[in-house]
Amino acid sequence: MEPTESKTSAVTDVSSKTFIRAASAPVAVRDETEAVDNVKPQTSAPFYFFSLSENEAPPFRSPDKEDRPHILVDLVVTEDDVVRMIAVADTESDAAFLKYLADYLVEKKIVVNHHLSEKEFLLKLLLQLIDYSAQRTFTAQKLACILAIYLKTHLYFKHYFWKSPVAVWEYFKETLIRHTIEDSPDGCEVFEPDESYDILTHFHALYLSNIALIHILCFGVYKLKFTWPY
Repeated sequence: MEPTESKTSAVTDVSSKTFIRAASAPVAVRDETEAVDNVKPQTSAPFYFFSLSENEAPPFRSPDKEDRPHILVDLVVTEDDVVRMIAVADTESDAAFLKYLADYLVEKKIVVNHHLSEKEFLLKLLLQLIDYSAQRTFTAQKLACILAIYLKTHLYFKHYFWKSPVAVWEYFKETLIRHTIEDSPDGCEVFEPDESYDILTHFHALYLSNIALIHILCFGVYKLKFTWPY
């Protein structure tokens, strides 16, 4: 008696090759290149460094009114604050000076007390700015102004999760210009043009080039895990 053919599977030899067909197997093999071409690019969550027109539409619209560049003399950091910083640095230990700067940042509402990673970054930023100003023999007014511009720019960057590096650069540059041009109706001359150019270079090398890492320090890193049963 000849064996009956199974309904679920069959084995056929063709040209010295064995093909196994199961009932659960697909009839035809899908072309992977065709499947990739048919995938529509996802633009609802744009890449951080890439500006898309979708960023201007909800939900990528800034929740509050953005801060505009303006004069920061005696607003965020005053000359008295700088004089007090220098006095603490000269009379106290390094640890006491760092504690003073940390308390100052929390008091000025630049960073919350429990956000340790961002606070450590801002402490190193202030120390570098103080050393940068000391090497160029800046006055107390110039030191207070450059500290205010950096801290205000950091607050502007931290205001919105999808803030682009170009927007941060424009904000810093426009703010610095308002502290350079003497005859500007909404500015005052604190820095010389050569000093402003040097500060722009310093900001690009110190802050803007590391803005992706600063973004992680401010907003954290979120990991998504997907499971695929097949």
